[in-house]
Amino acid sequence: MKNLCKYSIIRFMPFSETQEFANVGILLFSPKTGFVDYKLAPKSFGRVTEFFDDLNGELYKSALVTFEKELTRVKSLGSRFYGEQQVKLLEEVTRFREGIVSFSETRAVLHEAPQIALEQLYNKYIARNFVTKEYREQQMVKALRQDLKDNIRGVHYTQQKLPAGLGVQIDIPFVTKGSQITKAIKPLSFNQTKPLALIEHGEQWINRVRRLIQAGAIEAQNMLFTLEKPKSQKTEFLKAYDEVTNEMKMLNTKFTLFEDRKSIYSFATSFEDEEFKLIST
Repeated sequence: MKNLCKYSIIRFMPFSETQEFANVGILLFSPKTGFVDYKLAPKSFGRVTEFFDDLNGELYKSALVTFEKELTRVKSLGSRFYGEQQVKLLEEVTRFREGIVSFSETRAVLHEAPQIALEQLYNKYIARNFVTKEYREQQMVKALRQDLKDNIRGVHYTQQKLPAGLGVQIDIPFVTKGSQITKAIKPLSFNQTKPLALIEHGEQWINRVRRLIQAGAIEAQNMLFTLEKPKSQKTEFLKAYDEVTNEMKMLNTKFTLFEDRKSIYSFATSFEDEEFKLIST
């Protein structure tokens, strides 16, 4: 028989000013059975520190060590209660509070075995969270880096951190600085499994670039997004993709398809204030 399980996603948000976070764990409880348990990402979870470009890995490790002590106490105390008492206790524990590590809103799922539900939710929100778009984008960066090296002359693009104000630096995989112009290229993959995740990924980078523009680190027309369209042809995915590209237009940044090397090379080698022609999206 399936029992109601309630869970909260544990989030690591080191820079409150950007509101960017990584999912690093799950806390789950089952009021009917009294089950309470959690699962955290490894304390040497390199994909988290790679996600936050200017993060000291020790901060993540220290934050999780401290938070795990609290979770251990929560597990011990929460397992003594059942039903409404447990719900009240755990909902108070997971209530949003400012901090480097915090909880998402509480959600519900029906499952026969709470421990298995915990593992499945961990795999869904944490283990796979970095394997999709981030891994694909690393492949895109590697491929484009080699292509730029082989096909353009007289200009060299390297991975650099650009200042975004408030002491924040944003890591961009391709940056070149001329005497007066800084140009940058960022590949983006939109192979997410849900339209909302697609939009959130696009907006994350749009917001980052907006901060760079506001800080004077780069001009909008000198920023190029190279895009990999969603594999799904469902209407909701195509609309989500269009929404993201429309936001890029509103920001006045450039964008083109990742496979459109002609446009990418043209952008990469042109340092005149001329119109960038988008081949296709």
